[in-house]
Amino acid sequence: MEYRFRAAEGDTRHLVVIFSGLAAPNGYHYAGKSTAGLRANVLWIKDDFDGHYSYYMCRAMNFDIEASVHRLIEKTMTDLGLTRDQVSLLGVSKGGSAALYYGLKYGYRNILAVVPQFLVGSYVRNQELTGRYILGEDMPQDHVDALDDAIPGMLREQGGQGHNIYLFTSEADVQYATEISPHLDHFWACENFNLIRTQSELVRQHGEVSGYNLPLIVGVLSALSEGAEPRLGLLENGDTQTDATERRRHLAELRASDALTAVLVKHEIRGSNLLMSGEAFIPGQSLYGDFPTTKSLIVEGDANHWEFPLATTGAKYTYSRYFDRFARDYADGGFEPKASAGISLREIPSGAYDLSVRVVSPVEGIDRRTTLVARRPFGVRRPHGGHEISLVGDEKRVRLMRRPIIGHFSKEAVFSMEESWLENRNLHVEGVFFVHGVEANSPKHSTYYLVLRGTKSTLSFRLGKSYRPEEVSPHVRRGDFGTYDYAYFATSGYKGVALPNTASGEYEMFVSMSTGGALFSAAAGTVTIP
Repeated sequence: MEYRFRAAEGDTRHLVVIFSGLAAPNGYHYAGKSTAGLRANVLWIKDDFDGHYSYYMCRAMNFDIEASVHRLIEKTMTDLGLTRDQVSLLGVSKGGSAALYYGLKYGYRNILAVVPQFLVGSYVRNQELTGRYILGEDMPQDHVDALDDAIPGMLREQGGQGHNIYLFTSEADVQYATEISPHLDHFWACENFNLIRTQSELVRQHGEVSGYNLPLIVGVLSALSEGAEPRLGLLENGDTQTDATERRRHLAELRASDALTAVLVKHEIRGSNLLMSGEAFIPGQSLYGDFPTTKSLIVEGDANHWEFPLATTGAKYTYSRYFDRFARDYADGGFEPKASAGISLREIPSGAYDLSVRVVSPVEGIDRRTTLVARRPFGVRRPHGGHEISLVGDEKRVRLMRRPIIGHFSKEAVFSMEESWLENRNLHVEGVFFVHGVEANSPKHSTYYLVLRGTKSTLSFRLGKSYRPEEVSPHVRRGDFGTYDYAYFATSGYKGVALPNTASGEYEMFVSMSTGGALFSAAAGTVTIP
């Protein structure tokens, strides 16, 4: 069982246990900034058993998983000197089911369930791999019935008595009619049952209820952590009162403005090709309907200009992500390269280039261009032959850089080849490389490359990094108090790089280190490829 724990801040005496839903980032929901402000102890439990989801309950109806999860919660609670009245369970979707199940069965007082499934057996039976893991290979009906009754059965008997229950849902969720509505009467004995039912243009699917209600969820958890028990009752949040006339007017004005949206979402460099996808569209809506647009990527710098056509693709959740007074679904607002191999950069010389996107609507007479920005900061560096190709971006711009992969030979550089070998056309190198004053204190401090320069061609390969302070420290000069513990390079897995099709002959070897805006290199001898 995998889990994470974060201790409370100050003297807050409370434990929040978080169960994850489907496709949670790295297996954990609410593990980032969303709960950073909570002062309580937080225990995140991952639902990954034998590579399957288990709903934190069972495998083939053997409930050893449940027993293990329960022991973990109890041990954590006991070690903190807390009682079950000082524990809150939170979960989304299948995690919401787990919050209800454990809260009702074991008496944890506070339960926050976001779009849970009540009929667990029937639901997982329709998810074949998960269903077979939980119910057994044949998924017999009696097993389905047993799990279908696991949560409703406890509610019929106890009615949620003695708990503070917060159920977040929305009629826009396709599961509402089967998983939520039929079971609302079961909370008959819960003195503090709270139903938060969202009605908003920004919530149209099962997975959007959690994000929309995040501030309220965190607020309730914060209150519970401080000993307060919010009583919300039936709360129907969201704004469904839309003035259709005002909406049309606002969207038409937005369309007629100079506005253009271009956001990079995914990115990669393969060889000399740029792969990217994102969202690019003209905001607003014409009074006369929707019209087709064309999109292109512009690469510009050093008085040079290239324009590459882009394919239009679908885009999800644009109505909430780009909300501007009124929701507008830009269903065709996505983009990607026309070719599946990506955009070729072979003809682009060394230099730094700004990226922008052009969107044209011929029928409307609109032709706009705007700077491409990134949804979140990133940096990608890749070797290709005699060049390094980099793509970096943030909320202000995205830049493409291409430069020779053999860079500056600094007098401040420290280089030591600790081991190298060539066997069956596999070449391995490992050693120390850093520059005094340029910290190497994390695995992300830089990117290392092995470069082979021959008479007719140059080859380059990415190298890995290792935490080897015992190898690095002897090379740090006296009086330098920098940290260089990760300044140890090696081929991936110490297995070497394959050179099956490399032309025979003698090659000069270099190791290059790319960090920030600089690229340093060191000569590493020669190698003869037989």
